[in-house]
Amino acid sequence: MQFEERAPIEEGFSAVFEAEIAPDLDRIETDRQALLGKAKRHAGIPLGIGGILAIWSLIGADDWEGRLVGAVVALVFGGLIAWFLWSRQSNRWGNRLADTVMPVICRFLGGLDYDKTARKRFPLDRVQGLGLIGNYNRSTLEDRLEGTYRDTPFELVEAKLQHRSSGGGGDNDSSTTTIFKGLLMRIGVPESVGTDIFIARELGGFGNKLGEMFAFGGGRSMPRVEFDHDAFEAAFAVYADDPDEARRIMPAGFLETLLGIAESEGGEKGARAIRAGFQHDSFYLALERGGPFLEVGSLTTPMHDIEDDLHGVFEDLALIRRIIDRLHGLAPSV
Repeated sequence: MQFEERAPIEEGFSAVFEAEIAPDLDRIETDRQALLGKAKRHAGIPLGIGGILAIWSLIGADDWEGRLVGAVVALVFGGLIAWFLWSRQSNRWGNRLADTVMPVICRFLGGLDYDKTARKRFPLDRVQGLGLIGNYNRSTLEDRLEGTYRDTPFELVEAKLQHRSSGGGGDNDSSTTTIFKGLLMRIGVPESVGTDIFIARELGGFGNKLGEMFAFGGGRSMPRVEFDHDAFEAAFAVYADDPDEARRIMPAGFLETLLGIAESEGGEKGARAIRAGFQHDSFYLALERGGPFLEVGSLTTPMHDIEDDLHGVFEDLALIRRIIDRLHGLAPSV
């Protein structure tokens, strides 16, 4: 198997792939098949038990309604256990494959450290204090990257933040709301910023006022900063402790840059997918996005079909480079 280079960021990787990944593909494929068989066995047991209980319920109950309810409950219960056991093996394989492939890619790109389980976490308190994310009490972080590009330090993590609330009736009366799902980034700035700055979505007159009313101690609770830039004002609303300092930090060129990032990286949502801010030595960016990030292979995908996934990984890694290119006033090079 060979790796066909398709994007500028992949230039030179075919030789690395041939030397460091291709020789191990057969061994890794053997491991995948063994784990796939284990996952099928583990998932098949509760499915089989659920099926047996469903048949027993259909035969043993006195009325058809009771039979159907019992059968459905048995099948659903067995299916949930099977899904859990399958997911556990699938996640185990994903972690193992990431630990095999990602270090090779990181060494190839240079100046990049990858942590699948995000053990080092991310400064969520700062992001929340600025107003980029709302109140949450459950967080899932993975695929953390840290490195340097164009002499600019950065860290990035995939995040799913949720708020679980209870209506007072126990677990059956609780609800879970997804507050944020996407990528959180921290990018170093050349000079310390003398004021907190929050770059929010423009919600219109009433929406902005409502957001300001319910902002407690951060974000939209700071004074509004207006700019002489119609396109930017139509997309974003800026708040800062020191409006004059915010205007100095955010000249017209930066406003154009942020609009460019929103257009190129925001997907269908555009500017609505982005919230950003400055604090001290960092520029923070929250980018909403669905779908996988840095996903390499799956338990059901043969290793010799991994090339498309590797192209996807390089495309994901190019995202932070494109953003930093734009922040440097350059056209994206990847």
